[in-house]
Amino acid sequence: MIRVKKIEIHELRGIRNLVIDFKNQNFAICGRNGTGKSGVVDALEFALTGNISRLSGSGTGGISLKDHAPHVDSRNDPDKARVVLNVLIPTLNKEVVIERNVKDPDNPKITPSNPDILKVLSGVATHPEFVLSRRELIKYVISAPGDRAKEVQALLKLDNVEDLRILLQKIANANKKEVIPLKREKDDAQKQLLLSLEITEFNQVKLLEAVNIRREILGLGAISVLTPTTSLRDGLAAGEQKITHIPKVQALADIKKLKDIISEITSIEKTNQLSQIKEKLIILNSDPAILAGVTREKFLRSAIQLVDMELCPVCDTPWNSNELKRLIENKLKNFDIAAAKRAELEKELEPFCDNLQELNVALINIEGYGALLKPLIDTKEIKNFRAIVKDKNTRIQSFLPLPDTMFAVETFSTFPKSVTDLIDILEKTITAIPDPTKQDAARDYLTISQERLEAYRTVSLRHKQAEERANLATKIFDIYAKVTTEFLDGIYKKVEKDFIELYRFINQEDENDFTAQLTPSIGKLGFNVDFYGRGYFPPGAYHSEGHQDGMGLCLYLALMKHLLGKSFTFAVLDDVLMSVDTGHRREVCNLLKQKFSDTQFILTTHDEVWLKHMKTAGLIPPTSSMYFRKWDVDHGPNEWSDRDVWKEIDEDIKNDDVRGAAALLRHYLEFVSSEICHHLRAKVEFRGDAQFQLGDLLPPATSQFSKLLDEGEKVATSWGKTEEASAIKKRKSDFDSLVTQSQLEQWQTNSAIHYNQWINLEAKDFAPVVLSFRKLIESFFCVKENCQSIFHVVPERGQREALKCSCGTININFQKKS
Repeated sequence: MIRVKKIEIHELRGIRNLVIDFKNQNFAICGRNGTGKSGVVDALEFALTGNISRLSGSGTGGISLKDHAPHVDSRNDPDKARVVLNVLIPTLNKEVVIERNVKDPDNPKITPSNPDILKVLSGVATHPEFVLSRRELIKYVISAPGDRAKEVQALLKLDNVEDLRILLQKIANANKKEVIPLKREKDDAQKQLLLSLEITEFNQVKLLEAVNIRREILGLGAISVLTPTTSLRDGLAAGEQKITHIPKVQALADIKKLKDIISEITSIEKTNQLSQIKEKLIILNSDPAILAGVTREKFLRSAIQLVDMELCPVCDTPWNSNELKRLIENKLKNFDIAAAKRAELEKELEPFCDNLQELNVALINIEGYGALLKPLIDTKEIKNFRAIVKDKNTRIQSFLPLPDTMFAVETFSTFPKSVTDLIDILEKTITAIPDPTKQDAARDYLTISQERLEAYRTVSLRHKQAEERANLATKIFDIYAKVTTEFLDGIYKKVEKDFIELYRFINQEDENDFTAQLTPSIGKLGFNVDFYGRGYFPPGAYHSEGHQDGMGLCLYLALMKHLLGKSFTFAVLDDVLMSVDTGHRREVCNLLKQKFSDTQFILTTHDEVWLKHMKTAGLIPPTSSMYFRKWDVDHGPNEWSDRDVWKEIDEDIKNDDVRGAAALLRHYLEFVSSEICHHLRAKVEFRGDAQFQLGDLLPPATSQFSKLLDEGEKVATSWGKTEEASAIKKRKSDFDSLVTQSQLEQWQTNSAIHYNQWINLEAKDFAPVVLSFRKLIESFFCVKENCQSIFHVVPERGQREALKCSCGTININFQKKS
């Protein structure tokens, strides 16, 4: 991948103009919340990917890159919002400049530009996970297994595996759903066939026995085997194979069947069942929260079927289907109670849908008989009633809106008198028809039975094909799920091993035997961790928030190691370890430094102590950090840099704003004195609240520096290095003079020169105070332009060996000659 050398940010995310030289090294940005640290993170992400994840995805509402990435004063001119990024591509050993603006984020200017460079940068753009914030980190740790699987697979670029699994599952489910209505239709067709055959059990022996009795009456040969192409009316003349009159026996049987169905539907048992269901529907309809949940749950389940499309089905606008799908699935989780109540009622209503379907088929059977009677009997009432029956069935199956379902339930057993009267008329008229001869009855029997056998064969074939498709789809899904689970299990075992090793590293003092389990299953990723040998539990069960943060980082690093291997050369950690306790911060620094020495880390933090840990552990070089002291809308972030601070103080003095200049000088001196004390190992009176003032810090710093110079001079003399001893003696003399000029020695006895009195001075009186402190502070820094680091004692703990600067120009030895 890449390493970042330098960034220029203009009019982007609260930053007006800012240049940071990362020097291809680890770098840290510190500052209170709201000082602009994340603006730098956003700029890095934007330059490399053309997107800012903080402005996209779930929870961003109406926020967009185009409208809200530019600084608020430049929102109408997105062309000004731009980032220039200098990066090094280690594998090509080439430095590249990327310039991207918000107006045209998808078309960066890349210099130089060749296929090899573009390929590398394209790879970086497809890995936005190089930026890790705590809200992203914690998803890996305390998410539900399904959500964790999506996050981890997205990071590993395996989300297509899950997308295909979901698609195959949808296909399998859809094919299963096709089988159910066809099975119902097949059963109805079989019932109609049995009714016409006048048998109660569907098997070949009984069927052929009944058929051959009629064929014998007609003088036709017996059928010995029933094949898929066998015709029961084989041998009848063409004109005899069509019913042109009322088949009295069959018609009366059909009418009897219809009346039996009506009797069942209107029975007391059905009426009582319907009353109970109606009460549940009324309760459901009267609870606004549940009703809203049922309604939205159905809508969202319908919506999730559409999000696989690349375009919105309403307006044809492109959308991020995966992001939308995640959003819908998260919303669906809120409707579990509503979904359970709906599923329960739908299950109870299923038999009533079957009744209505059976009623509809029975009505169809007798509807045509009116046209065969002489004189004709108009059966329009039956046709109209069939439409009502189908409508009731549709309402119940749809379930929503609930008032429609309630209406269908209330009128379920209602039969118009005109329909029941018409059925009676048909029955009476058909009964009055002279009985057919044995030959006519046999002929009608074979003709109608053959028609219903053909209908049964047709729907049976469709049902069989649907079952075969469903079985095949299920088999494909099961095989795919098995293979991908085994494949993912292999990946997760490697990641699990690395995760355990990394977590043990930062918790070796008390969890050296720590283990963990990453357990993949279909669409899920379980994550349980050992808790001091007491068993495996979810990370949020017993481990502290700090340990969870540590787990999140270790899991992220293990995943990135697997994903990129040696190409994992750049990562941005945006305040991800704010909960890690101070006892483990040093180990986290050592982890990043030792285990990922080839990775450039850009870290942000609001914790000054955390920044110091990074420096003292050597994770970041002494000069590879910046401290944002404040942010304002006009200027963006302001850092604690000598150049900027002294310039701002001088401006305040010119404007006769002594109060402002004094406050800034005091705060800066407190900040820099704290850094100096830390680097020189100065002894500062302990405060439990860590609220140190200038008087607590600067005197110990100057005293310690003077002592160190004095000790260094004596050591140089003992080694006979007279020239070096003279140089140190002069440095100490010059330094002591600066201390005297600042009147710091009188700090505790002369209140007039204490910072509490600075605001009472005139500008002309305060200017010398500023100058004296500026010279004093500058004496703690290396003067080399490429260094300018604070002098620091090495090692950090134990017996002092030397006083150095980062570039090595200053190296004062403390090892006395024995």
